[in-house]
Amino acid sequence: MIRTLIEALKNERMAWSWAVVIGLFLVFAGHAPVLPVIAGCLLAVTMSALRSTSKNRPKPVLTRGGR
Repeated sequence: MIRTLIEALKNERMAWSWAVVIGLFLVFAGHAPVLPVIAGCLLAVTMSALRSTSKNRPKPVLTRGGR
C-alpha cells in the first residue's frame, strides 16, 4: 500500500509543483494565512494521489454463465 502511494505521488509531480506555485502566490501576493494554505495544498495533492491509486487497480473480469 505504501509503495503504491509513493508511486502515485511520483506520478503527481505536476500537482505538487502547481500546489507549491499557487501556495506561494496565495501567501506572498494574497497575504493568506500560511497554515491553511499549506494544509489545502497537501490535501489537494493527497486527494489526487489517492484517486490515481484507485484507478490503477485491475478491474474484475466478468464472465457469463454457460448454457
